[in-house]
Amino acid sequence: MTGRIGYTWEAVPGLTFFSQYATGADISANNIFLLAPIQPLDLTTARTYETGVKHLFWDNRAEWSFSAYDILRKNVYAAAGGQALNIAGRQESKGVELAASVRPIEPLRLWGNIAYVDARYADYNFVGGSFSGNTPPNVPRIVANAGASWRFFTSWPVELGIVGRHVGDRYNTDANTVTMNAYTVGDVYAFVDIPKTVFNAVDQARLTFRVRNFTDKRYAIWGDPFYPDQILLGAPRTYEISAAFKW
Repeated sequence: MTGRIGYTWEAVPGLTFFSQYATGADISANNIFLLAPIQPLDLTTARTYETGVKHLFWDNRAEWSFSAYDILRKNVYAAAGGQALNIAGRQESKGVELAASVRPIEPLRLWGNIAYVDARYADYNFVGGSFSGNTPPNVPRIVANAGASWRFFTSWPVELGIVGRHVGDRYNTDANTVTMNAYTVGDVYAFVDIPKTVFNAVDQARLTFRVRNFTDKRYAIWGDPFYPDQILLGAPRTYEISAAFKW
């Protein structure tokens, strides 16, 4: 169950301020068989504050946005080694995000975003120790994305693009004893928009070829808190061909 209150104000044309406040509650443990007999099954509650600004300018050829948020979750169940769950009293997350895109000339588009988050446990005490102040597993402080594309306005429009993403260091368990190193990977793509005259019954068709992780970088994408000695590696260089149709 959730609740939300939001407010948007356009100060001047193209410049918009926004804020929202939301609350929610969900099942604290999605697998009750991992709970000890003495552990309660209370709901996990959450509240979120978010505020920011968005600016669209230069005849709608450029835009940027900035937002800040504060999230508090209470009664959070956290994975512990050996298929067990601990109760973390609170999980606090504060962060900011900056995003921008620009089209300096009609065929060229540039975009990017960067986010910073400070996530911490609080009141996370258990028999034998405390993880209060530690960072939850698999949560990076920094995530950034950037990309560029060039569109050829031919009879069958073609677009070429490159996208890069950076994910900062992360811990693999609540104990914060092992760090999964940051990684940066990139994708390249090309797609062609097929005009309606080719498929009369289709409003829009697109054929895409994509190469993911084109440098074939090896990196850890996720760590399993239940099994601290195991991590999930990111996909190696991968080739994709896809077709999309819109009626």
